[in-house]
Amino acid sequence: MATSATAPESGHAAEPSPPRRLPVFSVRHRTIRAAVWVNDSVNGPFFTVTFSRSYQVDNEWREASSFGCDDLLVLAELIRQCFVWISSEMGKQGQMSRALGRTRQDEESEAG
Repeated sequence: MATSATAPESGHAAEPSPPRRLPVFSVRHRTIRAAVWVNDSVNGPFFTVTFSRSYQVDNEWREASSFGCDDLLVLAELIRQCFVWISSEMGKQGQMSRALGRTRQDEESEAG
């Protein structure tokens, strides 16, 4: 006969799980979604982007990270929109040049 082990009671209430992180920006076209996430590092915040495709099996919605040929132009447009949003945010923080590896001198020499 199988027995199950139970954890000893510690007398403490269960600790609440940390709050679920949400993307700082998301954009969707039909079933394709892009989400921008901000992460902190010792060099300051940086952004990552995830992509998903929603589909339905019976009455249950699921997500996949693979895309068909018909999805590619939509995905490219969502990528462009995420790039514009991230660039704007980094510009507000003065980080776009640093992220691209440019210095102020590089920018001034390009300007003329």
